[in-house]
Amino acid sequence: MTQTLPNDGLLKAARIVTLIAQFLLGVAFLALLVAIPIVLMSQAHIVDEMLPTATVAAGTVAATIAVVLFMGAIMVAIGFFFLRILRRIIGSVGEGDPFILENADRLRTMGWLAVSIELLKLPASALAVFIAQQVKQDTFTVDVELSITGLLIALVLFILARVFRHGAAMREDLEGTV
Repeated sequence: MTQTLPNDGLLKAARIVTLIAQFLLGVAFLALLVAIPIVLMSQAHIVDEMLPTATVAAGTVAATIAVVLFMGAIMVAIGFFFLRILRRIIGSVGEGDPFILENADRLRTMGWLAVSIELLKLPASALAVFIAQQVKQDTFTVDVELSITGLLIALVLFILARVFRHGAAMREDLEGTV
């Protein structure tokens, strides 16, 4: 019943794309972590960019920027792990055995990761709005909203997890009757 698909073009492309995306997310994660101490040590530059009507000290703005960078690093790390799980699912499809309980668990985990990114975006965006109100940036825009697309992706992942769990149970029943 299981047939390996080592030469499937779509699976090969998915492996390559997810690997490249993981690499880029890893680089972004490191860049965000490196940026945090740089921002904290650059308060003089922050003072130069603050509006005369700013209501807080440069240290507060720097700390807020550092928190936003840290939250960004967390979201990037979540994306990295999301892709790592996806690569494992791709691997199981390539092995010809996708309807397994592990994939149901993986899909459910991916759903929770998608939800967590959406939830982290709200406070990060609110902090970014606070920063924008304190500095001289005419072109600075921040969108503060839950992404319907992100939430729909999470919903689809939760439903697929149930489908995979049901498919794995049906396969076990079928194998038990043969």
